[in-house]
Amino acid sequence: MQRENLVQSIGIDLGTTYSCVFSRAQGAERLIAAADGGDLTPSVVYFDPDGSVLVGTEAKSYVASDPDNVVLGIKRQMGKEFQLEYGGRTLTPEGISALILKRLAKDAADALGCRAEELKAVITVPAYFGVAEKEATHAAAKIAGLHCLELLAEPVAAAYAYGAHTESASTSLVFDLGGGTFDVAIIGFDRGSPRIWAVDGETRLGGLDWDLRLADLLWEQVEAQTGNDDIRDDDEFVAALNSASEQVKRQLSQSASAPKTIRHGKHKFALSVLRTDFETATRDLVLQCRQSVERVCGAATALGAPPISRVLLVGGSTRMPMIRVFLSDLLKVPVEIDDPDEAVARGAAVLAEQLTVPPILRGTTAAAAPRITPVLPRALGVYVHSSAEPWRPDPYVRNALTANTQLPIVAHQVSVATILDNQDKARIQLYEQGGALVSERPEDNRLVFDCEVSDIPRANGGTEIRLLVSIGIDGRITAEARSYKNKLLPMEAFIEGVLDDNEVAKQAQAIAGFILAD
Repeated sequence: MQRENLVQSIGIDLGTTYSCVFSRAQGAERLIAAADGGDLTPSVVYFDPDGSVLVGTEAKSYVASDPDNVVLGIKRQMGKEFQLEYGGRTLTPEGISALILKRLAKDAADALGCRAEELKAVITVPAYFGVAEKEATHAAAKIAGLHCLELLAEPVAAAYAYGAHTESASTSLVFDLGGGTFDVAIIGFDRGSPRIWAVDGETRLGGLDWDLRLADLLWEQVEAQTGNDDIRDDDEFVAALNSASEQVKRQLSQSASAPKTIRHGKHKFALSVLRTDFETATRDLVLQCRQSVERVCGAATALGAPPISRVLLVGGSTRMPMIRVFLSDLLKVPVEIDDPDEAVARGAAVLAEQLTVPPILRGTTAAAAPRITPVLPRALGVYVHSSAEPWRPDPYVRNALTANTQLPIVAHQVSVATILDNQDKARIQLYEQGGALVSERPEDNRLVFDCEVSDIPRANGGTEIRLLVSIGIDGRITAEARSYKNKLLPMEAFIEGVLDDNEVAKQAQAIAGFILAD
């Protein structure tokens, strides 16, 4: 077959702390090595004053010596208004994430012998990411010039990697604890087809939080040895200690204690942490995980899911023994771990091959593999002002779509009404569940979709307006408005916290001004 007829598809796990890329062709998987030859690329960006940008291991090496020009954990800012200035340019989380994606795409293109523009990628996102975070991730790919086939929930990607979509007798709880985000999902079969039954999680919980607790334990020992806390003003030592925290965490996954020596000038600090002390200091973080597991199990059971038969661990932080112990004690089922750092990217590559390669050209297993049906992770509601009985004094969020509704959702009708006679314009807002529980209070939710509808046919107050909401299989939202006469109404809309096309173009121009260094 001619090379030009081949589709170069890849799966990208765009992580908070580390990212990973896989390709897959005719059932054969290939890990795309990072620029330094490693399996993973640190999701770290360094802006050199000379105008070049480093991404990955070399960028991470500047954390101690030049922390002001290093960006860490940008994934936690996706979908938010958060701007940084480097090299005289204003960059958003989407723009900085685009630089990471450009690095990953370049490494993949070099390995596969093609141009980066020829790549087609499935990019993973936390299952519990909301609308804005998903849209921001899609925008990052666009800014990077990378063709994004689809956004894929990380637990679903892991299920593809584990083969959970082909084992009809098994219902799995996928527990995905990465560097900065946490997802839990129950995946099994419903009338012969694989599906997610329910998801839960936290978008700001991950290995970074365990690292911070370890840093606190190390600081206690450092200050006990120095007798003062002035050393906290030394940026290089702070960075060195924070780096040591990650290393100690990895040691404690294998050993009951972890000694560590850190130097500061002429001083040498001999430190040591016991696993039991680490587990005590992070007990509340494990409790947060447990609460999500209990909620997702309750939601899945209410939807009729079969009993869980196993737990699949994903994400490097699941190597901590405390995670396996609490899951085993709570659920009383086998807990499996297999290549947790790479499983998500491997699963994304499986879907990328399915989306780009005709079945006849795939391996026999991939050709027959069914797609896993995802769900809406958070409830959506419409912001309502009472204008008729039963009247309520304050605005509230009326439920429109419940969490764990299967995707895609096509033209779901959300009805509102005019307030005034002959009203020809209306503002309609959709809010997304902000916390673990559904609430009618606007402050407990997050504005995600804001639109103004015009040219409403003149009629009495209380006349219906219908918003038809569609949510794709990757969780991205679109909508149209219609009058009570079913007339399509003009609508100006935006998704809160997400760049518009003009801003995407500006970010693409901004990052084009940086040289991506090898």
